[in-house]
Amino acid sequence: MSQESSRRERGLARLAQLGDEPGGDEFLARMGVLGDWVVDFAFGDVHTRPGLDARERELIIVAVLVAIGSSDPQVRAHIRALRAIDVPYDEIEECILQVTPYAGVPRAINAMKVLRDEQENDQ
Repeated sequence: MSQESSRRERGLARLAQLGDEPGGDEFLARMGVLGDWVVDFAFGDVHTRPGLDARERELIIVAVLVAIGSSDPQVRAHIRALRAIDVPYDEIEECILQVTPYAGVPRAINAMKVLRDEQENDQ
């Protein structure tokens, strides 16, 4: 098995663990080379490093996405990933609240709207 195919397999396996967010095969088909990079690098290399579990990684990712702003689709995908690994909504909300003093209220409001939408859709 080549290093590239191993990266892809690790990336797809991690995506499957996270409920196929941001989309697995569909994501790959729609994003082309960018999808390859995301699956191979972000999920195959970075997400599978030792030291943090999936829950910790995903909470960090949500915090960073909230902080950079203008990333509601990605915030939604990673909230869904957190839910796929049984992280409760109140912990995700706390993550957003912890970012608020550093990232700003408007970004936190946007993220909270995404979280509330996901909660409503989950009921």
